Amino acid sequence: MLALPATAMGFALAVQIAALSWLLSTKYGLEIRDIGLVWATGPFAGIVGQVIIGIISDKVWVWNGRRRVFILIGGVLAALMLLALPHIGVIQASMGIGGILGVAIAISLTLDLAINVSFNPTRSIIADVTPEGRPRTKGYTWMQTVSGTFGVLAYLIGAVFDNYVLIYFGAVLVFLF
Repeated sequence: MLALPATAMGFALAVQIAALSWLLSTKYGLEIRDIGLVWATGPFAGIVGQVIIGIISDKVWVWNGRRRVFILIGGVLAALMLLALPHIGVIQASMGIGGILGVAIAISLTLDLAINVSFNPTRSIIADVTPEGRPRTKGYTWMQTVSGTFGVLAYLIGAVFDNYVLIYFGAVLVFLF
């Protein structure tokens, strides 16, 4: 059970890796240089999100815990951004924005921030509830095993079924986990 939140964030990242470039090039016709701009949001979100939220989540107590609020906000936001991926064009048209690139960057940045806001708190749960030494190592090992298995499952779903199936399955899984 403790591995499921980290598994959800890893799965969201795998969906983004598997589907984002494909969607941007095939459905929206973006060139590789434009897709590179969209992917540049990831390192920025990692630097900002993981560092700032890592510091904050160690000091904030909400709902009888330090991590829950970050996991819930990040998880819900990540699920919503996964659902937004195949609808970037609809979002762009409804907002009256001229180019698809700006919307793609905003959605990718929000998805990356959501993943990064949740990743450290989901992994920190293991340290919060296990004693030092062998039990903590075992907890992290199981978390990585479960998360890694679901990561492989993400790529398998995209390859066997379809990236759209992967995106929608990922949104549901991230929201539930």
